[in-house]
Amino acid sequence: MMNTKNRKIGLALVTALTVLLAACGGGSNSASENGTSGSTDNGGAKQVTILITNGKGEIAAQWEQAAKDFMAANPGITVEARSSAVGDPLNVFDMLTASGKTVTLAMFDPSAALNKYKDVGIDLSGETWVEETDSELLNEQGQVVGFPFAIEGFGLVYNKTVVEKATGGAFDPFSINTRDKLEELFKQLQASGVQYPVAYQTESWSVSNHYSTQFLNQAEDPSAIVAQLKEGSLDLAGNETWNGYYDTMDLLKSAPYNKYHERPLGTYYDDAHVSVGKGESAVLFNGNWAFDSLQAVAGSDFGFMPVPVDNNPENPLNGKISAGPTQVLVINKKATPEEQEAAKKFLNWLVYEEAGQDFIVNKAQIISAFKNNPHKVTNPLGAAIGEAIQNGRTMPFSTNYVVAEEWNTIIGPEVQKYIAGKQSREDLAKFIEGYYKK
Repeated sequence: MMNTKNRKIGLALVTALTVLLAACGGGSNSASENGTSGSTDNGGAKQVTILITNGKGEIAAQWEQAAKDFMAANPGITVEARSSAVGDPLNVFDMLTASGKTVTLAMFDPSAALNKYKDVGIDLSGETWVEETDSELLNEQGQVVGFPFAIEGFGLVYNKTVVEKATGGAFDPFSINTRDKLEELFKQLQASGVQYPVAYQTESWSVSNHYSTQFLNQAEDPSAIVAQLKEGSLDLAGNETWNGYYDTMDLLKSAPYNKYHERPLGTYYDDAHVSVGKGESAVLFNGNWAFDSLQAVAGSDFGFMPVPVDNNPENPLNGKISAGPTQVLVINKKATPEEQEAAKKFLNWLVYEEAGQDFIVNKAQIISAFKNNPHKVTNPLGAAIGEAIQNGRTMPFSTNYVVAEEWNTIIGPEVQKYIAGKQSREDLAKFIEGYYKK
């Protein structure tokens, strides 16, 4: 789950789930009376209690079981495992902190970990698991501050059955490496009987901190483009990559192909998934989190295409999908040294122990960020991202390089004005530049 997205059909927000798990083994294992995690004396042996939070509410039950399994293997540690409400990954940490409790191990999205909560985490650079991943979260000082818990990605999700019927056989999604080839595919789909090949949803989070940040990947390190924006040295209106993504957006939302072209702005998340899931449309812009919604309608035949930025097949951006860590675990510097060490054991358990590896991939259906994890997710969108990562077909998850909440609430409405034809692209460029100058 990422940022502020509403990603489930028929799923209402639920209240924060709280699970207090007793440790295996003899003796009384409880936190201090005020509920703050701490250490107690258990028959002469040091008993450590840690409080860990999960920002992915949809895996609350799996998170609870993982805590139980970890405690079974580590009887000296008691875990209080708490999950946020679905759609609100930050609330549980804030709620617990405001009540005076110290969260030992907190789950944040990377943007929040580097901005709102930048003073929370300890330096994890010396941990052995760093050698097993390329997705660790670094702060401005180059320190590892985040354990990559969930790898996700986004691009053009497509209905394989519908597309392969239109193309007459096996379809290579990475063959769509120019904008013209994408439009040609749309025409093939129409010729096969699909009136509107695209169900283009335009919720703020989708068009802003997801779609509209992709231009940052024109540099090997997207933060270099962010730095140029902050310096005021990047002319967006004259930038080919920035314009290229909006040229492609114009194609996706255009009258000949988009189901919602007559009224492009609306709450179309559910309808877009139903349309693509049933095969009434074939393509939508979204991420691997969309699979549950699609699966509820039609099954498992879905994949990812890159979002082409221009008509140069040699442009590396045209052959890649965005992928990276969307949730990271941070160890709180306010926790005691004993609690921090217990939290480090939990992270090592996730990486090196079979039960931890199984929890991440098989139980939670999360793409592991660690090379030593032998398991693969079974849902096809997650599998497609995993395969793309293995084949070097991914670029950084651009949302991680902006303040996602602000892009959603401040820049998102401006992008929507552009989509609705109420503002020019040049005005949108000036607005984004002004946002960074402030």
